[in-house]
Amino acid sequence: MIGAEAPGTDHPLWASRPDTASNTRSGADTWRCKECHGWDYEGKDGAYGSGGHRTGIAGVLGTRKTQAEIVDLLADAGGHAFGAVLGEQALRDLAVFVSEWTIDTSKYIGPDGKFIRDAVAGEQTFQSTCVSCHGPQGLNTTVVGGEPGFEDFPGLIANDNPHEFLHKVRFGQPGTAMPPLAESPEVLGDLGAYAQTLPLQPEAN
Repeated sequence: MIGAEAPGTDHPLWASRPDTASNTRSGADTWRCKECHGWDYEGKDGAYGSGGHRTGIAGVLGTRKTQAEIVDLLADAGGHAFGAVLGEQALRDLAVFVSEWTIDTSKYIGPDGKFIRDAVAGEQTFQSTCVSCHGPQGLNTTVVGGEPGFEDFPGLIANDNPHEFLHKVRFGQPGTAMPPLAESPEVLGDLGAYAQTLPLQPEAN
């Protein structure tokens, strides 16, 4: 979290997205990197290549641009325009993320959205790392550091948007007590495979 106010207008490049019909979001949502480039970093060639999040914009995975070039691209007032809302360090951090920390998620998540890893090993990680906040079934509605009414259950996110799940267990959830897990993508892929076996939400009373 950088403390910046959410933009009230569309991102400057939003109107020029190749597909203006599929994704009709507006305002602050259009400034989110993932809205165009996807949680899998592959844009039009990945999970957001179809459906209600499609923009037709390319991903960032495998970019050959240098970090300095990425910073310039992000800061360009006539393009991404993040220079108006992010400081120099934040821009550099984002460039490092794009160039060094994006991964090929297809090694861990299949075309059907199922994690292709070891759910048994993932259960061990869940029990040792996640249970204290999320509960044994991942259904705690009050997590450490959070307000009552929590509904982003691990089983729900892992099944509904597995790429988002993988990204957030790697890097944490901004603005919450959810930390990044200092484990390899392989271990976190195992965790995702187990999380997909958990209930999506509590049973109705």
